[in-house]
Amino acid sequence: MTSTPTTSSRPVVLVTGASTGIGLELVRRLQRGHWHVVATARGTSLDRFAREGLAESSTFWIRELDVTDAAQREAVVAEIETRHGALDSLVNNAGISWRAVTEQMPAAEQEAQMRVNYLAPIELIRRVLPAMRARRRGHIINISSVGGMMAMPTMGAYSASKFALEGASESLWYELKPWGISVTLLQPGFVRSDSFHNVLLPERAQRALADPADPYHEYYRQMTRFVERLMGQSRSTAADVACRVERILRTARPPLRTGGTTDATFFYLLRRLLPRPLYHWVLYRSLPRIRQWGPRP
Repeated sequence: MTSTPTTSSRPVVLVTGASTGIGLELVRRLQRGHWHVVATARGTSLDRFAREGLAESSTFWIRELDVTDAAQREAVVAEIETRHGALDSLVNNAGISWRAVTEQMPAAEQEAQMRVNYLAPIELIRRVLPAMRARRRGHIINISSVGGMMAMPTMGAYSASKFALEGASESLWYELKPWGISVTLLQPGFVRSDSFHNVLLPERAQRALADPADPYHEYYRQMTRFVERLMGQSRSTAADVACRVERILRTARPPLRTGGTTDATFFYLLRRLLPRPLYHWVLYRSLPRIRQWGPRP
């Protein structure tokens, strides 16, 4: 016998990658509000919720979800739809970052980057759309990055995955607007945290960072210091970005794109206002110790 979905007075929101950073701060905020929250993370990270004082309740579910696992995607969404009919909002926040210059990025790591940051969110969107369309409402928020509108050295694979997510999201905005479904891209920039230490370096890149004779050694050394300094000096926190996401969830007419941090808005304006050759020259000259990169005299 098929169970009849219950009608909840609370909007149902599914958040991926909810055990750390922006995702964790977001579900913490939503739990305190008038939401039915489905917080998801990989199985190895589920114990983080208890350590953060977050416990399951009738309006706060914790579910295992590796976004690249089709069976887990199906199980989580099917449970939500059985109980509630459809999601009201989906926040695609889960992501990873492999870091290497293009020449040294292995194909396997690049493909993993695309699976987690682009292909998996799109597959999850495909799964939730039929029920959203049946209701003629819904909201999809894809957490992109300032790296989705500009690329930096050693971050090409990451930016490629975010550029792909941005392009697909823009197409979705047009496709879903007639159905009353909103699509929003949030582009955070540098957030004050030590999360850059979680960026993954392929074995070849690790050797280059450790070997001053490697032709790309300075790229890794200088960019590591550069990004760590920017993140350490940033006034934006994961909680600030989560607050921004919650405001967007409450907005009647949410935007397609919005900056998640002040620096992201700055880079957006810089890219829009400067002639493109000047824009690239300014960014190039801003790279740390750029004269030490490339061939040695």
